[in-house]
Amino acid sequence: MKKVFFDMDGVLTEYRQSCNANELSKKGYFETLKPEWNMLGALKRLVENCDSLGISVFVLTKVYPTLFKYSVSEKLQWRDKYMPDLFDSEFIMVNGEQEEKSEAVRELIGEDINSDCILIDDYNANLREWRQNGGTPVKYVNGINDKNRSFVGKRLCFDMSEDEIYNALLALIFTQSPAPAAA
Repeated sequence: MKKVFFDMDGVLTEYRQSCNANELSKKGYFETLKPEWNMLGALKRLVENCDSLGISVFVLTKVYPTLFKYSVSEKLQWRDKYMPDLFDSEFIMVNGEQEEKSEAVRELIGEDINSDCILIDDYNANLREWRQNGGTPVKYVNGINDKNRSFVGKRLCFDMSEDEIYNALLALIFTQSPAPAAA
């Protein structure tokens, strides 16, 4: 069964380029991130159709409970506001102070990740780590990242419509064909 994992920060939510550790540690930072509506809409459509498509859909986000103490509670509040149909089992928070995303997923599914495990993420380090562990990485170009196109692989882009993202995701899931290149 194919498993699709969506990163939260910079994929389902805006990425604030000007943020720093001081900003990230302030109360309200994570809770007030604006949704990336087209990506969020495509995710919701996958969730609504996952049974008929024979796939599993997850949100996979890192939190830093010591460094950014509001990250856990505020990401849950954001989820409840914008993704109320996503339950705890499909919303995976990885303690970034202790493990990588692929390790957390390995523990969750009880097996190593493989090419049927697709990660949509904006951060190259997460994508490289995912690929090194056998998964299929997909770069989400959010308008701030990817200036030098240093990631080699499949891409989705912030300026795609919800329909374009959804259809590209279906193509990735069922044919493993490349997603449209970022404009």
